This record gives sequence, structure tokens and C-alpha cells, in this order.
Amino acid sequence: MASQKKRKIKVVTIHDNFFKLFDDNSDPELLTIKEEMHRRPCLVLIKIKYKNKKYTFALPLRSNISYHAPKNTYFALPTRSTTRDGNHHGIHYSKAFPVDSKYFLPYQMDGDFFGELVLATIEKNIKTIVQDFQKYIERYENGDMPKFCTDIDNAIMKQELLK
Repeated sequence: MASQKKRKIKVVTIHDNFFKLFDDNSDPELLTIKEEMHRRPCLVLIKIKYKNKKYTFALPLRSNISYHAPKNTYFALPTRSTTRDGNHHGIHYSKAFPVDSKYFLPYQMDGDFFGELVLATIEKNIKTIVQDFQKYIERYENGDMPKFCTDIDNAIMKQELLK
């Protein structure tokens, strides 16, 4: 039986309606994530400062982050059985995007040994993850954008237009 421990972190998946905002191909990386992510988990980080404003970000958990990806663009997690040799399983900062909580759907990740291991690793390292992601955002804001990253400004604009 899975433990019903109260988590310090929030893991969700993102509703398809969020990704429909990008059907105009204004962010090919988000559309790629849509295809990859169908009901995949994302770590939610709130109050991340970007351009002097605070946003809630979804940070995708991905099982095959390329071995070419710079180390400062992801946080490594225990390797999954689906992770190809040389690649990494982790929280992929360069695929993160700001998202309104109305697009969150519950995601059940605990209940098996591996899920519990991943959640425990994230909880144990949450301070480091938040700090490293904030540094990533600061580099992004200063124009140091890794190849194949999401367009944060576009994601903000698309959601602002709906308000």
C-alpha cells in the first residue's frame, strides 16, 4: 500500500487546453512537449522571478534528456528503465514554462518504489532545484538561451491575452 504522506512538493500534469494556445506553432518546443507529455508529470514551482514579476512554472520530468544537454539545464533524477544509454532522467529546466494553475490536473506519482524514490529525491533536493532553476531563468532573461528551449515570453503573452 502506498504511503499517504503529505508532500512538500506538487506534481501535476497539464491540461491539453494549455497546449492548444500554441497550435499556431508560435512555440514549436511547447508543441513537442505536448506530444511527449500527454499526461506526463511536471514539478510545479511557484514564485519564480522572471523580468521583475513572479510566475508559477511547470518543470517537465523527462526520461531521455540528451547527453548533449548542458548540466545547468536539468536536475538529474534516478535513471528510469526507459532512459537510453548516455541520456538522463530528470527535471528539464530548458523545457519549463509558466502556466496558470487552472491548467493543472492531478498526477499520481507515488505508489510504487520508483515513483517514491523520485519524489523523495525531489523533496530532498527542492532547495537546490529552486535555486538552480532561478539561475537558469536569470541566464535566460539575460539572453543565454539554450538550444531547443521553450519561449517563456510567448507562454506568458498567450496566457495574458486570455485574462
